[in-house]
Formats: sequence, structure tokens, C-alpha cells
Amino acid sequence: MMTFELKVMLATGFLYWFLGHVAIPTKTRIAGMAWNMGNRDTSPQFPAWTERADRAQRNLLESLPLYFALAICLYACGISNGYTQLGAWLFLGGRLAHATIFIAGIPILRTVAYAAAMAGLMLMSIPLVFGPGL
Repeated sequence: MMTFELKVMLATGFLYWFLGHVAIPTKTRIAGMAWNMGNRDTSPQFPAWTERADRAQRNLLESLPLYFALAICLYACGISNGYTQLGAWLFLGGRLAHATIFIAGIPILRTVAYAAAMAGLMLMSIPLVFGPGL
């Protein structure tokens, strides 16, 4: 059976995929279909939000391996409890908020959303570090 943490892992994978595609229609409209289907060795000037969308995806990639490792370790140990599920919610919600706020160009709230996601990772690690009975 798929645990909640693994379901969030799947949802986060879809978020990563979505972020890789959110700016493509605008970039294709500006640069043309040949650019989109080519090697993209050169690029015209794109709106700032499209570049922030690319950076938001790369930023999410930095924390994906840790989330995936935690979710898989929790599953392997048979642990899924209030800490881990709240942590998974915080991670996914924080990363979704981070991406949205990043693309919108709001700097301070972006950091708060990132911190919420990192707090989620810490909550998920508590039962692995201190034992599942905590």
C-alpha cells in the first residue's frame, strides 16, 4: 500500500514536471516553434517570470533527493505517523507556495515558503533519528 509520504512524493514529482513546462508556451510564442524544437543554443529576451519559473524548478530539484530519500526510508521502516505526514504536507505545500511566489517575484515570502518546506523535511526525519515511538 502506498503511504501518504509516497503519495506526496508522486505529487512533488508532478510539481517538478509542471514547473518545467509552465513557461514553455510563452517562450515558444516569443522565440518560435523552431527554437522550441531545436537545441536552444541561443535565446531571445524572455519575460522575467519565465526565467524565475526555470529557477524555481531548479531550486525544487535541490531538495527533491532528500525528500525522496526520507519518504523511501520511512516506507522501508514501516513508519508513517503524525510527524511524517505533517512534514510531507509542509514540504509539498511549502514547495508549491515557493514556486508560485518565486514566479510572481515576491522575495521575502519566497524565503518563508522555503523555510516551511525545510521544516517539513525535519519533521519527517524525527522518527528516523529518534525512533518511531516519538
